[in-house]
Amino acid sequence: MNRQIQAETPPSLLLRLRDHQDQAAWATFTEVYSPLVYNFCRLRKLQPSDAADVTQEVLVRISKAITKFDYDRQQGLFRDWVAKIVANEVCRHFSNRKPLTTLADDWESEAASSQWNDHFQQHIFESAMARCRGSFSPQTWLLFEKCWLEKLPASEVAEACSVNVTQVYIAKSRVLKRLQKEVSLLADDWQ
Repeated sequence: MNRQIQAETPPSLLLRLRDHQDQAAWATFTEVYSPLVYNFCRLRKLQPSDAADVTQEVLVRISKAITKFDYDRQQGLFRDWVAKIVANEVCRHFSNRKPLTTLADDWESEAASSQWNDHFQQHIFESAMARCRGSFSPQTWLLFEKCWLEKLPASEVAEACSVNVTQVYIAKSRVLKRLQKEVSLLADDWQ
């Protein structure tokens, strides 16, 4: 289900996060990015309590640094910036328990970077899907799932759901359009 959406994605949530009074932006960011960081830490074998501590520290670091963060695709992606903060916080968290260089090398390795990028994309996609689902009727969502996610031919979906093919294409188009907007809101650098 790791499908990619091609779209220009303005850093709208990132810009909104610069305003610490924008509670809706921070609620959205925390709702989406806390599980992203926590689950990645768990994936990289941190204990639940350590993953929770690192997640909290990452959010604190981001909240302090976001006002100075200049979004520039030429300079790098937001996900890479977050990955560096996560790696730094893991190193800081374990600096007294394990040699820092070993831990830093492990968290900044090419394999960890690739794993982070895959995890990031999958998490943002799943978060966007969950946030969009309630905006559509069950039938529209079913048509979208069968056609786009399950990759069934539109004619087969239409027949199975007792609708015409045009309805399948319209449902798919509407959901994808909304999904692209949601991904744009949640992540500046979906590729």
